[in-house]
Amino acid sequence: MSISKPVYVYLQRPDSGEWVTVGRYKAGRPGEGFFKYAPSYIDAGLAWGIDPRNLPFLPGTDLTAPRYQGLHDVLRDACPDAWGQALLRQEHNLPEGGPPLQYLLKASNLDRWGALAVGSSPKPPDAKMNNPGLPQLNDVVEELVALAARRPAIRPNVRARLVRTASVGGARPKATVRGELGQFWLVKPEIATDPANIPLLEHAAQQWGAASGLNFAKTVYHPAERGWSAVRVLRFDRTDRQRHMCVSAASLLQAEYPGLLQTDRWSYPRLAEELRLAGAPVEDRIELFGRMVFNAVCGNDDDHVRNHAIVYDADERRWRLAPAFDVVPNPVETPMRLQMQLSQGRFDITRDAVLTDAHRFGFTGAPEAIAYLDDLLKRITAGFDGAAQWLDHDWKQVLQERLSHQVSILSRGQSTNDRQGV
Repeated sequence: MSISKPVYVYLQRPDSGEWVTVGRYKAGRPGEGFFKYAPSYIDAGLAWGIDPRNLPFLPGTDLTAPRYQGLHDVLRDACPDAWGQALLRQEHNLPEGGPPLQYLLKASNLDRWGALAVGSSPKPPDAKMNNPGLPQLNDVVEELVALAARRPAIRPNVRARLVRTASVGGARPKATVRGELGQFWLVKPEIATDPANIPLLEHAAQQWGAASGLNFAKTVYHPAERGWSAVRVLRFDRTDRQRHMCVSAASLLQAEYPGLLQTDRWSYPRLAEELRLAGAPVEDRIELFGRMVFNAVCGNDDDHVRNHAIVYDADERRWRLAPAFDVVPNPVETPMRLQMQLSQGRFDITRDAVLTDAHRFGFTGAPEAIAYLDDLLKRITAGFDGAAQWLDHDWKQVLQERLSHQVSILSRGQSTNDRQGV
């Protein structure tokens, strides 16, 4: 895809909520793209860098895009992933395998992830949100399931709205609904090809993580009313009418996803370093360590680089680790590896792999890291009972056995690091 005109990028200011033109994107030769912060943005004294890793605030500089066929990482973050891309290809007859830029331009600003919008005018648009309300949840779930199965629309008005707002990420069918008190929820239904009740497993895992003392996104489970259950997840990039700047771990780690799957860059310790460089406090790095351990225990091996993110906190005026999301125990088997490295070159779930690079998460030394790990394993074990109330007998037994097995692997006495004081 080639474009002759610039694409203007707009930002909803984190302080006032006003929309401003933050910069412009320009495509060059095939696979080449440039972003420059707008003179009006600079003249107004604004200085929020929209991506602390790849688009730092450098006035007057054309910043190149080395990935995504010339599209900058944070703009790729604002594109839909597999589910939304499929809807846009169907709606606009787009070729499969086309550049991410086509999805950035075709996706609506109504429901993008984060606080960015794009357009053809130097003046920011009135990017209002237009999501169904929570009372329509059952209609939304039914329509999402029909879409996933490629069936005709049950409620054409609902389907049209779902297609117009197909901007959020992920591979599963999903949509956003407005809740009470200005909340926005991501709704994900059970689908016919699921090997288990995935919405229920996700809800149980999110509840389990929160009960373990970790910062997990709030979820609500909806039992099947018209044949399909669903989970709704509170969006951390929205508070009422205010959108919050977000950047994915894929962008922070400069790891194109999906794409070449450069798993050498998929690393929890490296992500902890990026949190430090972005200005997040040390407690966020330790929180990330805790999530790594929780994923190992519950068996969430879908912990890829688009399932972690940072969000800008306007009150603190700094980037923070976003709440944990998309945490789902593997429904088929107990994994022995994660998708992200636990330490350099180590994907295996062992106590050694967990502790070898623990210093990179901000612990003052090996004793603090070891004490935190052992205490966390106790909290994860204690937190299971509360989450297990959502599961039937068979799944409760499966995850209980997985918990016992994984905790035994990660517990004291299994690591040479404990003996060597590493």
